[in-house]
Amino acid sequence: MEQWTTIRYLQAQGKGIREIAREVGVSRQSVRRALAAESQPHYARAVSAGTLLETYVPLVRELYLSKHLIGTRILRELRAAGYEGGRTILYDYLRTLKAPRLAEKATVRFETAPGQQGQFDWSPYVVNLGDELQPVIVFAMVLGYSRRKHYSASLDERQASIYEAIEDAIWHFGGAPKQLLVDNARALVSNASPAHFRFNDQFLELCGHYRVEPRACEPYRARTKGKVERPFAYLEEQFIKGSSWRNLEHFLDELARFEREDLDVRVHGTTHQAPLERFAGELPHLTPLPPARFVGVQTETRKVSFDCLVSFRANRYSVPAAYAGKVVWLRVSRGRRLVVFSSRREVLAEHELRGGKGEIVMDPEHYALLRQRQGARGYALLSAHFLERFPHEQAFLDGLVAQYHTSPAGPLRELLGLADLYPAVELCRAFRLAAEHNRYSHVFVRGLLEHGVQPEPDSHAPPPQTQWGTTAVPESTVVADLGRYQQVLELAR
Repeated sequence: MEQWTTIRYLQAQGKGIREIAREVGVSRQSVRRALAAESQPHYARAVSAGTLLETYVPLVRELYLSKHLIGTRILRELRAAGYEGGRTILYDYLRTLKAPRLAEKATVRFETAPGQQGQFDWSPYVVNLGDELQPVIVFAMVLGYSRRKHYSASLDERQASIYEAIEDAIWHFGGAPKQLLVDNARALVSNASPAHFRFNDQFLELCGHYRVEPRACEPYRARTKGKVERPFAYLEEQFIKGSSWRNLEHFLDELARFEREDLDVRVHGTTHQAPLERFAGELPHLTPLPPARFVGVQTETRKVSFDCLVSFRANRYSVPAAYAGKVVWLRVSRGRRLVVFSSRREVLAEHELRGGKGEIVMDPEHYALLRQRQGARGYALLSAHFLERFPHEQAFLDGLVAQYHTSPAGPLRELLGLADLYPAVELCRAFRLAAEHNRYSHVFVRGLLEHGVQPEPDSHAPPPQTQWGTTAVPESTVVADLGRYQQVLELAR
């Protein structure tokens, strides 16, 4: 069937019988027969006359070739139709219906128009990274017309790594092919059965984002992706064998250099042109890139805590302070790094994944705004944090803003520091007493806390006055953990 299709395709391209026969690897007489046959070829060994199965051959062919039923189900259907023969003769006939295996295992080469098709696949290797043998997955995409290739690598072959490799290739080329030919891995195809074929929903999302039509090769026939299968053999011989690298970053850098200095400029045996040279004619036909990279619905999301950290696999990682309290997207890159995206799909942070539990990975630059920023944006972040901890103290917050209308962020930051030292109930009492005295000051609140001031039982009684006319603050002894003051000093830095 594949040869018949290819012969007719090549004839439509204006090629002669001799040239077609040489390219496909068949005789000229076979080419003539294929061109003369207007219907697709079927192979079926003749059933000997007089067998009990002969009457039911049309039904068997329909059940097997059209409905794709297995032998036991076909036998049951035949029994219901009146078949009285044995199962052996049925199974022998079903074997004759299977596509014959070509002795030479020839694979027909399909030439595609510029920008029409890309082929994607990957292969596992064990390589020397830092004097240790480690498994590495190498991904490859090949553009069918120019034969230009792009390789990437990962420490795993999870769905996120596969999609990242597809994206890397598309962005490397500066556009997407109209079709993407892949194999039947679970990350790409949910059900590879011809009767119930279904692409993975997440993969369809990815293809829709880049406006690519997905195509899957026939199960157990990876040779239909010949353009991407063969370059792995060249990569093994010319790049991987006998080589070592310091780490995965070094491996990726050298892989990119090998791609630029060898693969892009080496004259291809079929096209007789360098892939990079031929790519110049293919680039205008590629589908333009979307504004941002793909973030699927199954990508994990987290809400950033107000200490600018997100939790992932029992560890916490920092993000820029401006995103505290917001929802971000998380994706594992190449099996070793955690990438944090904003809702606009902008990369906010990247961290090396930690294998333990309870670790905190912080980038000092993510906290630079907290140390430097003043004014409205700083106040907005701090006030949100304040109301999260004290949701019923909006009135006190308004009073503080009125008292420090030019720079409320500093006093508010001091109050949040006190919140790490004293119980919330004590702070709320201090806020109420400070409001009664119309003193919305972090200094006043600290004094109340240090002297253990409690609200008067009679809130309507006038506060006691000193001889100078100021409010007297009751004295009491409070023993505080001095280690907490050290925390305040560290926060102030």
